[in-house]
Amino acid sequence: MRKIFLPLAIICCSLISGAQTPVPENFSIQKLADGVYAAIAIVGGHAVSNSGIVDLGDATLIFDSFYSPEAAEDLKKTAEQLTGHPVKYVVNSHFHDDHIQGNQVFEGAEIISTTKTRSLIEENEPATIEDDKKEAADALKKWQNKTVSANDAHAMAEKKMWIAYYEAIVQALPTLTMILPNVTFSDSMEIHGSKRAIQLISYGAGHTPSDLFMYLPAEHIAFLGDLLFIQNQPWLGDGDVKNWMQTLDEISKMNVNVLVPGHGPVGDTSSIRTMRQYIQVVNQTAQSYIDKKISPENDSLLKSPPPYDRWMLSAFFVPNVIGMYESMMKQ
Repeated sequence: MRKIFLPLAIICCSLISGAQTPVPENFSIQKLADGVYAAIAIVGGHAVSNSGIVDLGDATLIFDSFYSPEAAEDLKKTAEQLTGHPVKYVVNSHFHDDHIQGNQVFEGAEIISTTKTRSLIEENEPATIEDDKKEAADALKKWQNKTVSANDAHAMAEKKMWIAYYEAIVQALPTLTMILPNVTFSDSMEIHGSKRAIQLISYGAGHTPSDLFMYLPAEHIAFLGDLLFIQNQPWLGDGDVKNWMQTLDEISKMNVNVLVPGHGPVGDTSSIRTMRQYIQVVNQTAQSYIDKKISPENDSLLKSPPPYDRWMLSAFFVPNVIGMYESMMKQ
């Protein structure tokens, strides 16, 4: 997910669903296999994005380190309790801050990403932190003061999520430190433990200019980061949608039964089809504006259609359409 400060009127979200075992208020744990766990962000918590915990047998691996150091501290403690091993590896799937800002908690661990992602963190994270210093406190106050109907569960969830989102960064800013990956690779990397091996794979640009996913071949599980969103609208503005879809096609061909998204509940390959349908709707909507020879920016009635208006991050629909329209106009 990309941080954007959107007008309150167009921001909308829904609760994440799924049967999970709760641990602190920031996330819940879902056991996927012996020694393999998904840490699913709870609406109203400070994790914001999902993470993964893998017991390699002689060490623990974390996939994505959450949005706030506070949530990452909980993640580290939970992971080491579950596995009995210290965290040795932390994988950053891409450069967006909600997946990397917990890095500072894992002192002594090897932080792994693609070479391009490391460069993107170094280029973008300082400016992101500076923007947060200027804007996050005001955004938090706006959400705290926003009036919503107690009878509208969707609006209540929206408010809860965005208050926690901005609260997390406001609390983190005084001690927030950018920690860059210290191990990088280009296309693929394997880590072998005494219990299992994992594969880190990147096909280049996708949700961002560089994304990786983690594949556990023996367990038929993949952690996709923001290459996959479930019951959440994906942000389309930072990457390459065409290559992104090709990457998901390749993942669909793999021997995988369980997919962990960057946002939302655990899914399977049908979740890829659902997200592709969403992107097709965005594409068709953008094409309709080209056909009508008007810009979607000038349409005050443009809004997210159902069922996507009930997904978390539904505020992304309008900028996604505008971005798609602008991309089409340049072709």
